[in-house]
Amino acid sequence: MVDFSLPRAAIESVGGQLSDEQAELLTGYGQGILRASRDMNLVSRRSLGKLDEHFVDSAALLSFADPGQGSFGDLGSGAGLPGIVVAIMRPQASVTLVDSRRSKVVFLKDMKKRLGLENVTVVHGRLEELDGSMQFEMATARALGSTKAVLVPCLRLVAPGGKLVLFKGPRWADEVEQARGIAAQERAEIIRTEAVALPGLDRATTFVEFHVKHLADE
Repeated sequence: MVDFSLPRAAIESVGGQLSDEQAELLTGYGQGILRASRDMNLVSRRSLGKLDEHFVDSAALLSFADPGQGSFGDLGSGAGLPGIVVAIMRPQASVTLVDSRRSKVVFLKDMKKRLGLENVTVVHGRLEELDGSMQFEMATARALGSTKAVLVPCLRLVAPGGKLVLFKGPRWADEVEQARGIAAQERAEIIRTEAVALPGLDRATTFVEFHVKHLADE
């Protein structure tokens, strides 16, 4: 058996109580990442050694913004963090995992099947190419790249009145003014920022929420 120990208490402290079934699904997902990483470059070697921390970080999104029963897009999903964690913890949400790399799309589809995640859809494509083909009530991007590089294509996949939440680190302060300018050009604005401490870890994740305006709001 692949060794993955779910940090259940830490996840529950930021994302809410887990049922035993959800805990089993999350454990199976973590094992799936480790198993697949033997044969493919799914996540970095450093990330594999801290996989439990990535699960806590993903769950922390839910303490900042919750998709509820709405449509949720994980843009540049990679190994499925945070999208699969959100799909398991919020089964009423309609979760779409988007990635441009075929090998990772194959992995995501395999996890969807193995875990029986009926609320998950996997899309293969570049964000820039998907503009206009889908829009989400809530979307997120985690470890996808610089704000300058990812903000425009991500915002264009958010429905009017919807929100985009970015995972950022301590350097967010250096990007904020540029981000405000880019967002304004896309009929969006930063409405909320919060640093969420990750339990058991000596760090926090800064979540930044952008609101995409309705035409009537302008």
